[in-house]
Amino acid sequence: MEAQGLNLNQLVALFLAEAIRSHRTSLSRAAEISGRVISKLKSISSEGQALSILKEVEKDFEEVSALKQALHFGTKASDIKVYEAEIKEYASKVFAKDLHGCNAFLQDAARYGINIQELCLKYPDFCQFLIEHSDKAPLLSQI
Repeated sequence: MEAQGLNLNQLVALFLAEAIRSHRTSLSRAAEISGRVISKLKSISSEGQALSILKEVEKDFEEVSALKQALHFGTKASDIKVYEAEIKEYASKVFAKDLHGCNAFLQDAARYGINIQELCLKYPDFCQFLIEHSDKAPLLSQI
């Protein structure tokens, strides 16, 4: 189970590095978050425990909610659920300019069985939005 702890540690490190790079958190705040996660790594022996630890850390560090959502234990990086917050944010920006386009986008995003690749292919502006505005953009390269 040490591999799961190491994996969580790597994911947290990548998440925090991107948050620092994109100015969504400060270096000192990232250090606090990573310190809290590192102190809990030895107790991780399952995905459930990892999620529990992230929930605990999230109480003090709201930034961790984005990481917890991005990880979606048991899902794949291509699952549409992983990008739900970004879909909502993008739709709210499009809504003011193009009500019909927004409606079509949301219907496609809600369609059973669709994945993020299909949505990005059909809506390249959404894909660009993810790359420019989302902490989850690195997940796209894993797909």
